[in-house]
Amino acid sequence: MYLRRLAPAALLLTIALGLAACGGSAAPTTAGSTPAGSPGAPSASQSPSPTPTPTPTAAAKEFSQTELAAIVAGLKDAQGKRLTAIPAAQLEEGIAASKEMMSGVVITPKACAAVADSNAQIPPGSVFAGGASESTTVRAVTAVTLVAFKDPAVLAKNVESSVANTKKCENFTMEMQGQKLESATEILTVPTSADASFASLSTQTMPDGEKLVTVVVMGASGGLSATAVVSGPDVTKGSAPDMARMVDDALARAGAKG
Repeated sequence: MYLRRLAPAALLLTIALGLAACGGSAAPTTAGSTPAGSPGAPSASQSPSPTPTPTPTAAAKEFSQTELAAIVAGLKDAQGKRLTAIPAAQLEEGIAASKEMMSGVVITPKACAAVADSNAQIPPGSVFAGGASESTTVRAVTAVTLVAFKDPAVLAKNVESSVANTKKCENFTMEMQGQKLESATEILTVPTSADASFASLSTQTMPDGEKLVTVVVMGASGGLSATAVVSGPDVTKGSAPDMARMVDDALARAGAKG
């Protein structure tokens, strides 16, 4: 399988990107807002307009892990293949393993190491589920993660804080076990039906020169965030609309569509 052939450092970075997306890893797109770098975005000399954030509801809809896993299992990738749900225990082991691996990673600039650590924290009490599929035609793996927050305000705050963090770390370097990866992130304009959303394309250059491209689309409505990620050497920004489709489908199935 292609997933097993990925270099350990690349796998780690993909996991980190996915976890960061749970709390927001790029400027959110809401009605009336313009992503940085797009036509009409304010210049460096202008004062940017405040970014609207979703108005938290009194209480978030509660989900069990089983309910979220069922939603994930009902989603289909770009080839129309259903995702394979990842058992909760395996997800927890993966999160723990990624945190342990991160302790041995050197990130430059140093400020980005703190950002990666803060972004990779899932609030206590949150319920999450995930699933994945592997393309049979190109070198790419698709994954979707759902995270239900107890308090919608926490999700909104995470998205807001991550906006500032990502602007500081659009370019950084990772070193682990003798491998060095260069990462560059580009903000994408990809609409979703969520209350707030963002999309990005990250390119990691491997030691052998091969590039690993990752497209992330995240949507948040109420206390539920849905993140769709596709990663691999053959991925392009053209995958973003399909990731947005999966996000919208997940939120609609959960009854959390904006």
